[in-house]
Amino acid sequence: MENLMNVLFKFGLGSNILRIERINSGHINKTYKIIYSDNESYILQKVNKKAIKNPKEIMFNINLLYKYVDRKYPEFLECEGKNFAETEEGFWRGYRYIENSAAYEKMPDLKSVYEFGRTLGKFHLMTESACAEQFYAMDPDFHNTYKRIKKLKYYESEKYCNEFAFFNNVKKYVFKLTEKNLPVKVTHNDVKCSNVLLEKETHDGICLIDFDSVMSGLYVYDFGDGARSGCITDNLFDINKFKKYAEGYFSMIRLYKPEDYFLGMICITAELAARYFYDFLSGENYFKDKTSVQKLSRCLELIETAKSIESSREEIESVIKACLK
Repeated sequence: MENLMNVLFKFGLGSNILRIERINSGHINKTYKIIYSDNESYILQKVNKKAIKNPKEIMFNINLLYKYVDRKYPEFLECEGKNFAETEEGFWRGYRYIENSAAYEKMPDLKSVYEFGRTLGKFHLMTESACAEQFYAMDPDFHNTYKRIKKLKYYESEKYCNEFAFFNNVKKYVFKLTEKNLPVKVTHNDVKCSNVLLEKETHDGICLIDFDSVMSGLYVYDFGDGARSGCITDNLFDINKFKKYAEGYFSMIRLYKPEDYFLGMICITAELAARYFYDFLSGENYFKDKTSVQKLSRCLELIETAKSIESSREEIESVIKACLK
C-alpha cells in the first residue's frame, strides 16, 4: 500500500485514522477510502500519469465544472489553493466521501433507473449555461463516432463481414445527427450506472461522479450513453426501463426533438462497439483489462444492443414525445 500519510497532511487531514480500504472498482487509478469515523471518510486517489497525460487540465475542468453544480457533489480537498496535490508519491486528488451513498453496475430497480435519468437531467440543467469553450478538450475526438467507425476500414475482412455491414449501416444515423448541428454543451461523456450515486436506502439520486472526461460534447450522447447502460436487459433494449429513465431525465430538462435523442442512443452505442472492435482488430490495447476474446465479445454485445435500439425506434420516440408534452 502507498505511503499515504504525507499525502493526507498535504490535504490538511490528520493522522487519527480508523482504517484504510483499497477500492478496486477502477482500472486506471489507485483509489483508497480513508476512514476517520463512522461519519467522516474521504476518497483519496493517485492518478496514473502513464495513462492520464494531462491531470492538471482534468482538474482545471473539474474546478470549472464545480462553479455550476450544487453542494450535493463531492467536495474536493484543497492543497495550496488547488484541487490536487503533487508529492514524491505522485499526483493526488481527494474528496469527502458522501455517506449513505451507493453506486451500482446495474440499477437494482425501476425507481433507481428513474433517479439515474433525473440525476443526469439535473446535471445538464446545471451545466446548460456553462461555456464549453472554456473547458480543455481532453480528447477532441472522444465522441467522434464517424472517425471511430472510419478507423475500422483498415482491418476490413470477409471474416467479420456482418460486423462491418453493421457499422456501414450505422453511418446513416451518424450523418443524420451531424446534419442537425446540435449545440455543443459541457457534458459528462462517461454516463453509466456506476457513475451515479444513489441514497442507499431510498435509492434517491444524489449526483454524478467521475469527471475525468468532462468537456464539450452533445447532451444527446450523454442521454444515449445513460440509456445504453441503464435500460438494457440481457443486451436488449428494455422499453419499461427506458420509460422510467426518460421520465426522470425529462422531468428536469427538455431541449431537443425525440429523433435527436434516438440518434444519440444508437450512435453512442455503435461508437463504443467500434472502440472495442478496433481494439480487438488492431491490438492497440486501450481496454487493458480485457482479453482479445473479451473485446470481441463486448463488441458483439454492443452491436446486439444497438440493433435492438434501432428496431425499437418507434417506441423510443413515442416515449420521449409523451415526456415532452
